[in-house]
Amino acid sequence: MKKKVERSKLLRAFNSLCAALLMGSAIYIIVMGLNSVAMAAIVISFSGAAAPLVQSDEGILEIVIGTFEAMIDGVVAVVEGIASAIAGLFS
Repeated sequence: MKKKVERSKLLRAFNSLCAALLMGSAIYIIVMGLNSVAMAAIVISFSGAAAPLVQSDEGILEIVIGTFEAMIDGVVAVVEGIASAIAGLFS
């Protein structure tokens, strides 16, 4: 198994932005129904998360796995930010 890839803070912020865009557009689709703008936001968020991996030229499987890993990392960063904001209110 490979070691965990260390990402820069800028790349982690970009991944969390892509994940927030993905979550927001998914919630919009659930509430309001299918819309071309929401579908475009989903495509942009996935392509934004996959762009650094495509440039690394590792292979198709590494790109797919890395994209999902980047999205999960972004979701975790968003949830961590929300939890720390809520914890900051009560401390």
